[in-house]
Amino acid sequence: MIKTLMSLSLAITVLAACQGTKSGQAQHKHVEPDSTYVPLYAKGFVINYYPDYRQIVLNDPWGDSTKQTAFALLKNTAAAEEAKRHNDYVLNYPVSRWIALSSTMINYADKLGMKHTVCGVAEPEYIADDYIQEQIEAGVIRNIGMAAAPDVEVVIDLRPDFMMVSPYKDNHFTAVINAGIPVLTISDYLEHTPLGRAEWLVLTGELLGKGEKAKQLFKAIEAQYLLVKEKAQKAVNKPTVFTGHIYQGIWYTPAGESYMANFFKDAGCDYIYKDSKGTGSLSLDYEIIIDKAIDVEYWVLIINYPKELTYSEINKIDRRYADFGAYKQRNIVVTNASNSLYFEKGLLQPHLVLSDLVHAFHPELKDNFRPTYFHHLKAE
Repeated sequence: MIKTLMSLSLAITVLAACQGTKSGQAQHKHVEPDSTYVPLYAKGFVINYYPDYRQIVLNDPWGDSTKQTAFALLKNTAAAEEAKRHNDYVLNYPVSRWIALSSTMINYADKLGMKHTVCGVAEPEYIADDYIQEQIEAGVIRNIGMAAAPDVEVVIDLRPDFMMVSPYKDNHFTAVINAGIPVLTISDYLEHTPLGRAEWLVLTGELLGKGEKAKQLFKAIEAQYLLVKEKAQKAVNKPTVFTGHIYQGIWYTPAGESYMANFFKDAGCDYIYKDSKGTGSLSLDYEIIIDKAIDVEYWVLIINYPKELTYSEINKIDRRYADFGAYKQRNIVVTNASNSLYFEKGLLQPHLVLSDLVHAFHPELKDNFRPTYFHHLKAE
């Protein structure tokens, strides 16, 4: 088994990528690039443009400024040796085969018209894309198992240019890396702003040879988002709002500098935990949240629930939910991720998410509006 993995590893290394030095150890800055794409909102990457190749530099997901990983996207093979010296990995440009470990990564490819480049996925039961499911059924795209524990033999057999993963505190991909397959960590979900998350489309576009298209698409998303934000700031009232729900006895709600808190700010409402520090979640006892939120006007509920949501159904989930004023006043704004595809597609449609929230909090600002993700739960 070990000999088989070693021989396959060598084959993959030659066919898919050339690993330079140990990740984070390469001398990434050798000469000044001709130009650099510095994201306007995202914090996790930059793209450098050199005469013979493009370089993607990924920052450490957990904020260690001494750790970076550089990928050279090489079109001119004559520059291969130079690229190897100054990058952790060298990839053929544009890449033609890759593995996606989350549904949001599939959505990037979909937005760019490049789903046909995906050769493997993890946990396909959570992917709603019809094309991907058809290709899995046909055997063109293969299931590599769990995102946190991919089947290394299947990964090697696919001979991908790289595997795109979400960051984990513990490295789950050592075996894949040791097999010579580049692992590219997409830290989009760690961004603290809606536009910061969406801007990772530019990085994926660069990998797939659609860099300019990706930049144009993002500019359009940004323009629409800022337009909705500007409209929301004109609202006279700033209604109070809380969010979250009980999970295993704890109420989790976003901290004041988080992604969702920024959505609420841009939607022109008063989030009750806006002054709390941090970009992650607050873990609260029920007694704490009910004391602070009992008279708050709106409850934004993001949930993955197998049934149709109604007020009576919410009461069945936990009878204490009926204690909130927002429940009694029928002011729950909800997205049921089991059918709304909020987590799968909402990342690249922050302007639509913001429009939904603005309509919910300030109905006077929009007429004949049809929500995409969030809507007022209908009173029974």
